[in-house]
Formats: sequence, structure tokens, C-alpha cells
Amino acid sequence: MTISDIMEDVGCSSGKGKTSNGSTMMDFDIDGLFEVGDYDWDDDGDEDDNLDMASIKELGGGFLRNFCKKASAGFFEKYGLISHQIDSYNDFIRYGIQKVFDSVGEIHVEPGYDPSKKGEGEWKHASVKFGNVILDRPKFWAGEKYSAYNGEEYLNMWPRHARLQNMTYSARIIVETHVQVFTKKLVRSDKFKTGVEQFVDKECVMEDKRDVFIGRIPVMVNSELCWMSGADRLDCEFDHGGYFIVKGAEKIFIAQEQMCLKRLWVSNHYTWMVAYRSGEKRNRVYLKLTEILKHEQIKGEAKSLSVYFLAEMPIWVLFFALGVSSDREVVDLIDVDIKDNKIINILVASIHDADKNCEDFRKGKKALAYVDRLIKSCKFPPQESVEECIKEYLFPNLSGLKQKARFLGYMVKCLLLSYIGRRKVDNRDDFRNKRLDLAGELLERELRVHIKHAERRMVKALQRDLCGDRQVHPIEHYLDASIITNGLSRAFSTGHWCHPYKRMERVSGVVATLRRTNPLQMTADLRKTRQQVTYTGKVGDARYPNPSHWGKVCFLSTPDGENCGLVKNLASMGLVSTTVLMPLLETLFRCGMQKLVDDCATSLHGKQKVLLDGDWVGVCEDSALFVSKLRRKRRRNEVPHQVEVKRDEQQDEVRIFSDAGRIMRPLLVVSNLKNIKALNGGVKGGDYGFQTLLDKGIIELIGPEEEEDCRTAWGVEYLLKADKENPPVNYTHCELDMSFLLGLSCGLIPFANHDHARRVLYQSEKHSQQAIGFSTVNPNIRVDTNTHQLYYPQRPLFGTMLSDSLGKPKCVRHQRGVLSRPEYYNGQCAIVAVNVHLGYNQEDSVVMNRASLERGMFRSEHVRSYKAEVDNMEAIGKKSKAEDSVNFGKTQSKIGRVDCLDDDGLPYIGANLQSGDIIIGKFAESGADHSVKMKHTEKGMVQKVLLSANDEGKNFAVVSLRQVRSPCLGDKFSSMHGQKGVLGYLESQENFPFTVQGIVPDIVINPHAFPSRQTPGQLLEAALGKGIALGGGEKYATPFSALSVDAILKQLHGRGFSRWGNERVYNGRTGEMVHSLIFMGPTFYQRLIHMAEDKVKFRNTGPVHPLTRQPVADRKRFGGIKFGEMERDCLIAHGAAANLHERLFTLSDSSQMHICGKCKNMANVIQRPVPGGKVRGPFCRFCESVEDIVKVDVPYGAKLLCQELFSMGISLKFDTEIC
Repeated sequence: MTISDIMEDVGCSSGKGKTSNGSTMMDFDIDGLFEVGDYDWDDDGDEDDNLDMASIKELGGGFLRNFCKKASAGFFEKYGLISHQIDSYNDFIRYGIQKVFDSVGEIHVEPGYDPSKKGEGEWKHASVKFGNVILDRPKFWAGEKYSAYNGEEYLNMWPRHARLQNMTYSARIIVETHVQVFTKKLVRSDKFKTGVEQFVDKECVMEDKRDVFIGRIPVMVNSELCWMSGADRLDCEFDHGGYFIVKGAEKIFIAQEQMCLKRLWVSNHYTWMVAYRSGEKRNRVYLKLTEILKHEQIKGEAKSLSVYFLAEMPIWVLFFALGVSSDREVVDLIDVDIKDNKIINILVASIHDADKNCEDFRKGKKALAYVDRLIKSCKFPPQESVEECIKEYLFPNLSGLKQKARFLGYMVKCLLLSYIGRRKVDNRDDFRNKRLDLAGELLERELRVHIKHAERRMVKALQRDLCGDRQVHPIEHYLDASIITNGLSRAFSTGHWCHPYKRMERVSGVVATLRRTNPLQMTADLRKTRQQVTYTGKVGDARYPNPSHWGKVCFLSTPDGENCGLVKNLASMGLVSTTVLMPLLETLFRCGMQKLVDDCATSLHGKQKVLLDGDWVGVCEDSALFVSKLRRKRRRNEVPHQVEVKRDEQQDEVRIFSDAGRIMRPLLVVSNLKNIKALNGGVKGGDYGFQTLLDKGIIELIGPEEEEDCRTAWGVEYLLKADKENPPVNYTHCELDMSFLLGLSCGLIPFANHDHARRVLYQSEKHSQQAIGFSTVNPNIRVDTNTHQLYYPQRPLFGTMLSDSLGKPKCVRHQRGVLSRPEYYNGQCAIVAVNVHLGYNQEDSVVMNRASLERGMFRSEHVRSYKAEVDNMEAIGKKSKAEDSVNFGKTQSKIGRVDCLDDDGLPYIGANLQSGDIIIGKFAESGADHSVKMKHTEKGMVQKVLLSANDEGKNFAVVSLRQVRSPCLGDKFSSMHGQKGVLGYLESQENFPFTVQGIVPDIVINPHAFPSRQTPGQLLEAALGKGIALGGGEKYATPFSALSVDAILKQLHGRGFSRWGNERVYNGRTGEMVHSLIFMGPTFYQRLIHMAEDKVKFRNTGPVHPLTRQPVADRKRFGGIKFGEMERDCLIAHGAAANLHERLFTLSDSSQMHICGKCKNMANVIQRPVPGGKVRGPFCRFCESVEDIVKVDVPYGAKLLCQELFSMGISLKFDTEIC
């Protein structure tokens, strides 16, 4: 590629890689851009982050803009859009699942100690320990007949097999298990040598070590365990994986926003408190200010410090329990300004509180003994001694007691500075205080729960065989693999996941079913995040945008309703970090960090603390130099790129994070832009991808906290004019493009920055995900319940920065540019005129050209699948009664027609089925009819019939019906600017207005739709599209960096049209020239899945509820139409009382009842004896007569209410009048 190539407005390298989720890399060929000599990358050229204007201007604005475009395309080639889901799952299967089993530790099984079952020998004990974990790739059992014939017992399971056979795409978990059975004996020893007179000796009775199948875990599609990851050809080009298949349904994880446990949390919600939070409950430490009785030496408020560690205790006592020798050392460890009266009052009050609760705690080990008494008296006291508790549970990542005391002093300092106003309290809505839990963390949490359940069941079963002379079986006899398999399957199916820290509770909204209306909806679902709240009514500021959202989550895409602001979408270049496994301490020492001393005498005043993932690992003299060195190493790939470095000058801290769940994004490093010239290093033909740009430090990944230290330019043009600002701006980083701040759905909207935010939200969250497109390219191996496909999908005329970055290089020779990914645009380009047409396009309705629809415009195909299943008696081995077995077959049915069914009970391909037909025939041997009937208002041609079986002993059939749908009145359409509307009228082409060139619009939209909705972006799109259709070179409508209005008008005017896009038209009915000019241009329109045919509802009489005798409510069950108070008022206002009586009474639940005219109670129809025999008729039990009884017409609901009240002892009286 030459300089002229990269300076083109649209251009891309001829990379041969496929557009996948990170499997290949887009290569940059920047050979020949500049002639440079040898470049030494080890030079400290990037030490200074200042802006070098000479180098920037030498590169030029055009070159930098096109380089940003190539770098953006390389980012999506490397990471894709759903890499955060797949990377998290891959990290879990590599390391996370092994960590879960390692955390179980050694399981000790004690005997039941029942004397009646002891037997002759000693009590037997057992221990079980898990070792290495092995995960197989997905396979399924082929069956006895197939294995006997072909010799293969297991076959490879691909995702398409799981979808078609309603199976779970899962892998076997095989764990190395070590079991030991032993007895305990007291053995005497030489006290002089050993120090004890006797000790417990273990005598091994049985020892077994084997690999055990412990359960199955669902496999994410396109992960390392999936067969698709190494396949030469994918099932669908639009499918990038990132989801699970559970019982044939596609399930996804929604990223959960959780509070970060890697940092101290300072809050003043109920009281002033600082918390050291951990995943383990016993490791948590809470330090808070509490009110105490005022002492004479305390002036002002009386507040003391108390700490909760396994039990609540005075802070001063814990300091002395950790080995601090004097009060002065405690004050030095806290390291605060003791001249502040508030701080002095708190410290003095804390000392008095400690003296009051524990006298002479400074002497000897009295403080440690006092802590021991408090811990032993708590609700669930630990078994370990107080020394072991402090060593293992109190700040477990710090080794020495004096280091723990220093960290405790650091917690006190944070709390005191926040209390006096020198440090801000932490904001729970800030993304630096949050982490995203993805597949790895969520599966680890759920798997740990089910392993614990299996462990309890195993211990209980193994205990029985440890008694007496009973034989201990292999471990498979006690370890039930179905607990883990069924537990994970149940969690995926129901969506109820275990709570992060409450064991007995489960949360919803973690797992969702993948929606596949179009590929954009599928990808957007995989990029959602969710914040769990206990009550959606009161969530504080969680719904509002936060400054930390900038560039990480889209500030426009969020659903409306109760989840508004709680469910978010990742920004286009948002990337979620994974756990960095590389040890960093050695690198930190080389950068100038000093080791944290394990004593209390050394003063650290004036030195900056270095915190690695929340743990205090050292100090440094010059934090600026230390951070600069560490960032230079990161830019040289000596430190992983996902390590985040934050320098906090106010708190004298350097915080380094390498944990998972942080949202990061790429930014250009301004000081290293000059390194673009030396990318090839003098070597001809060098190719570089996005990874090379990271390794060379030209681009780096910035986290939410480090971004606070960056001065980021909004674009390349801001760098070029930085020296002209007053005062000059010294930028350190630069955005690749402003449109990447938006989410995927918003970044594709043309001129989104010109539209009202609400309309952009409607398009990104609703219309773009409801638009009919081409959802998949493998419909032959899918059986989705409802699918829509557009016959002639198109891509828009315009382009955006995001669409080009997601595109793949054109394969046509001598053709430059990129072809935007067509699956993310779901619609067609239509000629739209802004005009009033006969009044049929008012109130959001549109008028369409009938001839355009007959030519195939917006024609779509609807496929509806019906499913039914029966038991496979051979597979499950049940011997049920012959009359109870249900099989597929054709039988004469009373509920519908069976004319189109074959003898096997399934329709033939091409059968034309109508509403009320039987689509799948099922009957029992006893003759009972179990057939599946088509739902009301549905019809179609049989396209596909599938008969298969799964691994749960079920035979099932699937019949797919195809129906061609052309737009009709009432169907919903939308532009890309939230301008939705229904089809109000189909006009003939000859009656439409036409231009001088003979162009007739396809759609006519009302001009009143624009002022109130504030969507001038649609008008700009039409004007730009007209210029592009006429051969104009300006083709981009990227939000925030699109063309100016003047440039669009100039392009249009240069092609011989009006500057404002208006045209002279002629009346199609009369042929006369229309006096007013009409705005007309090509606009991208979408047909939505909301169609009148799916929503039409009509009924005269039909099924009623057996209790109330009123019509049922469901439309598919041929139910009634909801008719409320306001509808009743409308009919009364129209004078249609007879119609109201017929609809709500005669055709609903008309009934009759008898009223006694004397006592006005309800009379019953009974059979009573009379002289000469028996007679049946109305009889009043109150008056005991049959005289003066009248029959009245009432709704059955009123009669039912009267009867129910009478059963409660309440009798109603009715007044009757003769009509």
C-alpha cells in the first residue's frame, strides 16, 4: 500500500482473513509510507507524554484520520464484538474450574459413631481430595445398535445437533479423585524425644486414586471446547458464538455489574465506615465511627473507632494485638495530621473506649487474649486459634503482623480523611468501583454451589458404609454426577442464578434467551450489562449517566420502563479485561518500588503507597517517575496491556489493577504517533495488525480509573489545533473516532448527533432490533419457533466509521474500500417524499406505492414451527401400560381436519394448512386424541418436517410452516431515526406525484412528523443519499464527525438539484404542476415484525372459561376482545346501547336466574315432592312457596358472585321490575 492508498477517503488492505471473533487479524501494510533509518524501540522516546506538534503536522490530518480508520478495523478484526464473552469462558475452563475444585480442599468424613453399628474393628474414617480437572469436548452416546455396528460408542456433538435434537451442548467434567479410608489409634511415644506421651496414628485401610466423571458443564459456542472453534467452515457467517445451547434453546449471559472487591470502600450512608471486602465472609473487615458517651477530655463530637473482624472490638485493642507497642506507634501508622481537632477527638475517644472495654490492654498479651474472647463468643466461632485467625483471615495477602497493622492504619487514615472532607467517599455508580461478572465468574459461582451439594450427599452416603464391617464402594457410588449436570441445566433454563454473597437466595436476569430477529439484535444482546437492584423503585442515581460511562457504555442505548438505566450496552470499542496471570511484583521493583517493611518503627511519611489489586505491596519515592516507567514498559509489551495504572496525587497512592471485569478501551498515545513512521524498521513488506500497534505503544488500552489521568483529544483535528487554543492544550491521548463512544446500534445510525436522544434510543433499542432482515444463512439446520426473513435486503447508500470498521475487504480486484457488513442493516432504500397525501398519512401513518410493493419491496417470509414430543419406550426402558403410550399417527380427530396428514401423523411437504387444521397427529393406544392443532389466525405451507430423538428418551417432531407476507394496511415501518409509523393507505403508482425525471416516491411521510420529534437527521440522510445516488463522493454520515450541512448541500447543488433537496412535482391524478416544492430523497426504511396479520382479533362466539362462562382471554385460543370502562362509555356516547347489550351480555355470559317477589331472595330450581308425584321447578326456600317467582336475565358472573357470597353466609336481595 502506498501513501496515496492510505490517503484515500475509503480504503482498506487486502487482508485475506475472515471476519470472525478474533480468530484472524487484519494486517496493515504501511511499507513505503516514509523513508526512515533504523529505529531503536528500546529508546526512552516515549518518556515524555507531551504533544509534539511538529511530528503531528508532519504526519498530516488526512493520514492520521485514515490511520485511525485502519486501526479501528484492526481492533474489530482482533477482538470482534463478543470477545469478552468467549475470553471469559476460555479463562474459566483453563484456570477457573481447576480453582473451584482446589478450593474444596480435603474432605474429611467422620463415622456416625453409632455404638450399635460399630462392629468388631475400630471406627473407620475417610478423606476425599480432588486433583486435576479434565474437560472433554462435547460428545453424545450413539446407542447400543450403532456402537455394535460401527464400533463407536460416542460421536462428536456439534451445535447444530444440540439445536435440532433439543439437547444440551455440554462437556464431561472428569476429576482426579484420591480416596483414603483409615482408622485412628492412640500410640504411646517417648515424651523425652517427642514432647508428648501419646499421639494419634493413622492406619490406612484402603486407598484409591482414579478419574471420576462428576457431571457435565454447558459449552459456549466458538469457545476452545467447541468443535466450531477449529472448523474450516462455520454454520452461519453471522453467528460468532458466545452463547450456550441448553435443551435446544440458545441461552446467553448478561454481564452483571458488581461492586469491586479489590479496593477499600468508604461510605457515609448510615454511618461513616470503611470496608475491606472479600469474597470470603471471614476475611471482611469493617471500620466505622460510632457514637460514645462524651468524656471530659474530649471537646466537640464524641466519636470513636471500632473495627469488626469476626467480632466487633475497639480499634486500639486490635492494633496492640497485632504487636504495636505504644500509642505513638499507632498514631505514626495512621499517619494523619494530628493538629486537626476532629482527628484528635476521635483518636482520644478511641483510646478511652479501648481502656473502658479492656483494662491494661497495653501490657503483655492482654489485647490478644481480649480479641480471643470476643472471637470465641461470636455466633459462629472459628475452630482455629486467635493467632491462626489473624494470620489466615485478617488481610490474608499480607504476611507479617506489622504489615497487617500498617494496612489497618491505612484504613483508619482513609476513614478519617473522608470524615474531615479531605477525601471523597466512594460512588457506587462509578465504573472504577465496579466489575463486570461474565461467564467465568458466574459459572464459577454456580458450580461451587452444586459441588458443595454433591459433597454433602457424598459424605452422607459414605458415612453409612464406614460403620461396622460394611464394604466401602468406589467413589462413583457416592458421587452423584446428576447433581451438577441437572443443577447447571436448571439454572440456565430458569434464569435463576445463585446470589453473589447470599447463599440461600437466587437472582434473576442473569441468563436470557438469545433473540434472533436479526443479527444486530443477536449481537446487541451479547453486549448488554445489567445492574442488579433489590427494588427498582428506589435505586438512587443508578439510572442516570455517570462521567465514568464515557467511552465504556453507550449513554443512549438503554430500555425504557423499569429497566431504564439499569440495563446498559457496551460502547463499540468497550473491552472487558481478563485476569492477568503474569507476576508483576518483580517488574514493580525494577521500576523503583521499595518493599513494604514488616515493622512499626520505620516511618513512611512522605512516601507514596503502591497498591496492587487492593493489596499494599510497597512504597515509592517519586510516584510520577514510577508510573512513567511502568507505563513505558506496558507500551513496550514488557507488562501486559490490560494492566491499569492510576496515580492519585491527592492521596499519595499508585493503584495498579490486573483483575478481570474492568471495561477498557483503546486510545492513541499522542507522544508515540511519530513511531508510525518507523513501524517497518526499514524492512520492506512488513505487515502489522492491531497487536503490533499495542506492542509498539502507538495505541494502548485505558481503564476507567487511569482515564482520569489522561487528557484526551476528541479527534485528530483537535490535535492539529491544540497549539492554537488559548491556553494551548497538552493532550496525552486521542480518540480513534467520537462515534465509538456510542454502542453498536447507535453507531450505525446516520447523523445520530442531529436527532433527539429519545428517537435515537427508540431506533437503537427497539426498531433496529425489531427490523426484519436475514437472521441466519443456515435455516435448513434450524427449527426456530418464529422467524422472519426479508426477500430483498439492502444496505444503505451512506456509510459510517463503525460500519466500515466492522466491514470486510472487498474481494473484487481493482476496487478500493470496504463492504459494510450487510447483516447489521435490515431494510431497504426507498424514495421518500415529505408531503401530505389525501389525509391518509396523518398521525404517524405512511402511504406506500402499490406498484413498488408488487415488485417485491418489503416482501418478507414468516416461518412458524410447531413442536410435539412423545416418550421413546426403547430408550427409557419403561414398561408402561399399552393404553397409556402415545405415538405419532393419523387418526380421525374431533378437534380439527386431518386431510393433509400422512399415515405417520405428519403433513407432507407443500401441504397448504389453514386455521383449525391438525398439524401433528398424536393418539394413545386407548384411542384418546392428543393431536396438535394450528392456532387461531395462523396458516401457511409446510416447508420442513423433522422427526428426531434426544438423550432424555423423547421422540419429537417439528413442522415448519412458511407464509409469504407483502405489506398490508396496519403493518409497522420505521426509518433509522425513530420515525415509526403504520401503513395507512396503498396508492396506485399512476396517482402518486412524479418529478420531471419521472421518479415516483415509494413512501410518502407527513411533514408534521419532523418538528415535534426533532429528527433532522432523516432529512440530512435523504439529502446525502440523493447526492450519493447521483455519483457524489461524500458518502459518510458518521455521528459527531459527519459532513457539515453546507458540504451536503454543495454536493447536491453540484449535481443540478436544489440545494435544500426540494423538487418540482406534478399531480398524478390531474397532471397539473404542484405549486409547492416537495422534499424527496432516498431513505433507508425498515419493516418491523409488528404486522396486522399477527395482531388482528375477531370473534362472534367461541370457547368460554368453565368457571365464569366468559370468553377466554388469549387471541391464539380464539378468545374475546378486552372491553373496558372507557370503551363502554364510547358506545354509550354513540348511542349504540343495543350493540353494547349484545356484545357484553348476549354473546358473552348471558344466563337466567329466579327471584322471589315476596322476600326478594334468589330462588333455586329443585325437584320437590307434590301430591301425585315429583315436580322440578323454581322454589323459594325462605318463603317455602312457588308463588310470585319471576325469571330474570343476568350475566353469569353476577349469578356466580351471588352464589359465592351465599356460601359465605351473605344473602343478596334483588328488586325486580316488569319491563
